[in-house]
Amino acid sequence: MDKQTDQGNIALEAEALERLSVKLIQDKNWDALEKMLDPAWQFVSMNGACDRASTMSLMKQMNLGPVKFKDFKATQAGDNLIVSFWLAALEFCDGKELSPNYSPRLSVWKKVTNQWLCIAYADLIAKSGN
Repeated sequence: MDKQTDQGNIALEAEALERLSVKLIQDKNWDALEKMLDPAWQFVSMNGACDRASTMSLMKQMNLGPVKFKDFKATQAGDNLIVSFWLAALEFCDGKELSPNYSPRLSVWKKVTNQWLCIAYADLIAKSGN
C-alpha cells in the first residue's frame, strides 16, 4: 500500500471515530462512549481541563442537537492518531446555549489492542454572545 492510500485510510478512520463519538453523545449511549475513552482521558475547553469522570458528567448534562463537520485532518504517529476538524452544533451545557457556529476541535487517539481509545480532546467552542 502506498503512502497516499495509507493517509486516505487514516483520514477515513479518523472521521469515522469522530462521527461515532458524536452520535453516541446524541443517542446518550454513555456505556459505548466510555469504552472509547482511555482511563487517562483529558478534556479541555474554554472553561479549563477535566478528567474522564468529570467529562462524562458534563456530557450527560449536554443536549446535543444536529451536528455538521468540516475540514478533517488526520496524522498518525506510531500508535497515535491526531485529528483536527471543525464542528458546528446546537449545544446546551449547564442550561446555556453555546455558539452554533463552526469551532475547531482536536482529538488524540491511541491504538490499544486493535482499538482506538481517545486520550485527549480539545473543544474550542465559545459561549454564545462572546
